[in-house]
Order: sequence, then C-alpha cells, then structure tokens
Amino acid sequence: MNKWLMWALPYAYIKYYVFLMFTILFILPVVTGLRYTPVGYVVNYFFADALFYKWCRQKIEEDKAAARKRKFLGEENDVD
Repeated sequence: MNKWLMWALPYAYIKYYVFLMFTILFILPVVTGLRYTPVGYVVNYFFADALFYKWCRQKIEEDKAAARKRKFLGEENDVD
C-alpha cells in the first residue's frame, strides 16, 4: 500500500486517468441516478484511484515486456 500512496501518475496515462475519474465521479451517478455525499465522493475517488494504480502498474509491466521482446527479436526501431 505504501507504493500506491507515493505513486506518481505517468504522463502517458493522464488522459485515461482523467477520463476514469470524470466517469466515476460525475457520469456514473447521472446514469444510475445515484447521489454521492461528500464522503461518497472521497471513497469513490480513492477506490477508482486504487483500481487505476493496479491497472496502470500491470500495463507498464506489459509494455516493458513487449519492449524487451522487440529488442530481443531485433525490432527495436519499430514503434507501436
């Protein structure tokens, strides 16, 4: 949990993060008819942030593995 608290958002994932937070905090309540209390906003923010951290950490590892594979196969100049 300490890694999550001190984690900084990578620049490449800012669009995804803003979209997720906007969706969870504003779009989801409108679509489902829910009304968040101030505590509900805080809880949902931290829950969505933790989910994004888990997803982003996995995505970064997958990207590193793909880069290692491309380098090993001699395709290091290819850009996805």
